[in-house]
Amino acid sequence: MKKLIVFCLVSILMVPVLVLGCQSDEPPTPSGMPALKGGQEARTIEISIDDFTAQKHITRDVELVRPGSLIVSLGSNPTTGFQWGEAEISAPKVIGQQSHNFVEPQSGGKEAAVGAPGKDVWVFDSLEAGTATIKMSYSRPWEGGEKDIWTLTINVTVK
Repeated sequence: MKKLIVFCLVSILMVPVLVLGCQSDEPPTPSGMPALKGGQEARTIEISIDDFTAQKHITRDVELVRPGSLIVSLGSNPTTGFQWGEAEISAPKVIGQQSHNFVEPQSGGKEAAVGAPGKDVWVFDSLEAGTATIKMSYSRPWEGGEKDIWTLTINVTVK
């Protein structure tokens, strides 16, 4: 009985040590966002479908310090036939695209509803000091499909 009490007390005292020891120095990222390499500073732009419904053409200005990353998360629903095209970068020597992925909707452990919106997530890394513009367009990609229904323009300054 005495051993059980000692074991329980030691276990209770060890929980905070384990929790603190498992924490990371990396900044937390929003759900569906990719993890960054150690030591990189990141800026995040998140724009939902509701935001684009209210304002169809959005412009954002962002400043990055090298080494640094820009994570862009945009509401998307490919079941409607619309999709985000590839990012157009005006100065690829200043900022480069590292990835672009669709993140399915999160449904709290349940299966996501058919046709539920998700998000497209891009990661861009700063490469050298300068300025660049990133343009993105939400369209139906086939011939004759609606173009530029929503657009995002990001003016990037890398220092």
